[in-house]
Amino acid sequence: MTDKDIRSEIEELKAQLASLSHAGEQGAGQPAAGGAPHQAEVAEDAGAGGWLRDIMKQAEELMSGLDLQLKDVPAKTALMIFALGVLTGRLLSKRE
Repeated sequence: MTDKDIRSEIEELKAQLASLSHAGEQGAGQPAAGGAPHQAEVAEDAGAGGWLRDIMKQAEELMSGLDLQLKDVPAKTALMIFALGVLTGRLLSKRE
């Protein structure tokens, strides 16, 4: 995978993240109609929407940070680090 491929994939993920974030904002901004039980569900959804927005914000920060870090690290080194992480995760999951 070349540096351009990685960058284009990161840009695609950022675009998907932005569209999901935009869809979440539209869903949270719709007015609620109904009685008190429905209002409780809307309050729960608003909390979940806030949680989702926080995760989206953290993911955007992570992607921008990864983009900057990948510019400084050669592709082979980044691939080796990723492979070590996967291998470590598999070994640790088999221990349990």
